[in-house]
Amino acid sequence: MTTTVLTTLIVFHCPAKSCKLFAMCDFEIKRPILTEKNFQKTYDVESETQEFDWTFLKTKVKGYLRSKVDDPGGTAKRFLLSLFPIITWLRKYPIKEWLVSDIISGLTIGVMQIPQGMSYSLLAGQHPIYGLYNAFFPAILYSILGTSRHVSMGAFAITSLMMGAAVTPIYPDPIIPSNASDAEQQAAWDAVYDVRIQYSVATLLIVGVFLLGLSLLNLGSIVMYLSDPMISGFTCGAAVHVFLSQLKGLFGVKIGSYSGPLNVVWVIRDVIIALTTLDEAGRTKTAATVVISVICVVFLLIVKQINERYQKKYLYGIPIPGEIVVVIVGTGISYGVNLHDLYGVSIVGNIPSGLPVPVAPPVSELSSVVGTAIPIAIVGYSVAVSIAKIFGNNFGYKIKPNQELVAYGVSNTVGSFFLCVPAFPSMSRSCVQVDSGGKTQLVGLISAAVILLVLLVIGPLFEKMPRACLAAIIAVAIKGMLRKARDFRPLWRINKLDGAIWMVACIATIFLDVVFGLVTGVAFSFLCVVFRTQFIKSESVTRVSNTEIYRRTNDAASHNDVIVIAFHGPLHYVNKDRLRHRLIKETKLDPALEKAKNKKRAKARKESDENASDQVPNVEVIANKHTDDNLNGNLQSMKEDVEAPPIGGRSTVRAVILDCSQMSFMDSVGVKFLKKAFEDYNELGIEMMLSHVEADVMYTLERGGFIEKFGYDVIFLTNHDAVLKNSKPSHDETHL
Repeated sequence: MTTTVLTTLIVFHCPAKSCKLFAMCDFEIKRPILTEKNFQKTYDVESETQEFDWTFLKTKVKGYLRSKVDDPGGTAKRFLLSLFPIITWLRKYPIKEWLVSDIISGLTIGVMQIPQGMSYSLLAGQHPIYGLYNAFFPAILYSILGTSRHVSMGAFAITSLMMGAAVTPIYPDPIIPSNASDAEQQAAWDAVYDVRIQYSVATLLIVGVFLLGLSLLNLGSIVMYLSDPMISGFTCGAAVHVFLSQLKGLFGVKIGSYSGPLNVVWVIRDVIIALTTLDEAGRTKTAATVVISVICVVFLLIVKQINERYQKKYLYGIPIPGEIVVVIVGTGISYGVNLHDLYGVSIVGNIPSGLPVPVAPPVSELSSVVGTAIPIAIVGYSVAVSIAKIFGNNFGYKIKPNQELVAYGVSNTVGSFFLCVPAFPSMSRSCVQVDSGGKTQLVGLISAAVILLVLLVIGPLFEKMPRACLAAIIAVAIKGMLRKARDFRPLWRINKLDGAIWMVACIATIFLDVVFGLVTGVAFSFLCVVFRTQFIKSESVTRVSNTEIYRRTNDAASHNDVIVIAFHGPLHYVNKDRLRHRLIKETKLDPALEKAKNKKRAKARKESDENASDQVPNVEVIANKHTDDNLNGNLQSMKEDVEAPPIGGRSTVRAVILDCSQMSFMDSVGVKFLKKAFEDYNELGIEMMLSHVEADVMYTLERGGFIEKFGYDVIFLTNHDAVLKNSKPSHDETHL
């Protein structure tokens, strides 16, 4: 076999002068047959794989530390700028171009934060005022530490739901007698809220510390393990929980608090029972509450439709603030008509003014909230980074996932000292921020100023606001989340496994609760990855006529005695049997069975020979030609019965070439399998070869002892090199 390239000649021929992009051009390449090793030596090509050992690690660490020590000032400056992105964007802030847009957007988001913060706080099972705290402290911290210019920090529906699902069953709603006074009712609710918020801030502290820990380990890319179909299905399932949790507010009835599998069934059951067993006062309260809910929902839906259609035509693109209109008008009507006293409509109740005094989260609760906090942190961060990346790609700037971990971690950790609920960006608010012209993180600072005004002055004015208004705001806000159901059909059409992931995540979230649904969705996503790598497609490919291209095609010049098998994926312990079955199918030989048969035949032949040698001398025959011929014939027939056919006699295959062009990696079990397959088929008279071996796979073969046993001469640069090595090519095969 030729091992040195003397010349390489490429000749182009264009029969048509007006050919476009060489579509009509022919070319001819002349070169010797090349193995992978000869190619690397001839053209001085080095392997891209770097052996990882302690020396390599030591060199890398020393180089990293040296780069920091040699320039301490620059290192400190870069660290400061990366930790506080506000320094970078504020220094380059174009005041004339962006300031007006950011102020308008900040005022818009601040107004929107008021009803959403209060609503999502109720969703989390907390007092509405805590949602306003959430719109103040985390929003300021994210504006200083965050890298996204367009996300709106504050309360988030899904994490608020997860918080409420965890805290409400432990500290259920108070049981208030029907004849209790307003003061007694308020005292009962305040007592429950005071206990629940301790659980919430302990959860928030764990969320923040967990995210900061991930940032220290530089694990900002953890979001990649949550696939888009899984997130979409989980979001849709969580939206169902959000909607069902608001039924008691929309109808003005009391239902139990549930968590765990099938909790949606019990919620629906309680709503039906409550609506069918109302007394006179209950019917009056429910009728009034339903009227308020229907009016609010219809109004918000109409406003959303108008905004979606005509918002671009509005002044500065500012949408109609439907939520704040509902809050203001609902509160005004409640004051004027006295809905609570006349009809028993539930209202928000006492709202303290001013900022909260910082209080350390209860250490005694930390161990009991870990199971709640970790899923909230993962879901909140995953959705937040996904939103941030969408806006970053749309507006041409990069998101730093690890710095986002710092921003969310600090926001939630500090928020746990100021009676906040889990704080993450909301998709609806972020879209409004973009549509209203927001340019930078300054929008968050301006919206926080609006919330500060509410906390110091306006907050107590919302005490008479009906809870049905907040329930209607949440019910309409999750419309976009419920629209995720539209993702299923295109996902199923494109890829059945992606559609299955969406469906499993959605159904599991609905019927197994939010946390269990998340775990199930992630587990099934990983299982689908296993399926994709286990059931790898493999096929026999042949040479397309007059080319060096090997594909599965009808127009092919096949080599019946030389088979090329393309394995479309990595080779490892899970899918090695797929390749073994393909080899058996193409060669029509199972080495294990052939060896067993040969061993059995050899044993039978040995026993036959021993029996023949023991019996023949004791036979008395008449020495004539006729008897002699009969004896020889019987012995020959017996010998033919026990002798094995020639090895590989049932197969016409002389060589098998394994195309590794799509084999991105190989584990130790894969190397062991290849060594065994090469050894077995070589014994059966079939030569085994590899082609298109990637650098990482080559490194694994070297470390696994494959090269030591079979050498480099069984590894070829291309399929055609290997085929020409094992065939008698015609003129068109050697001159392409």
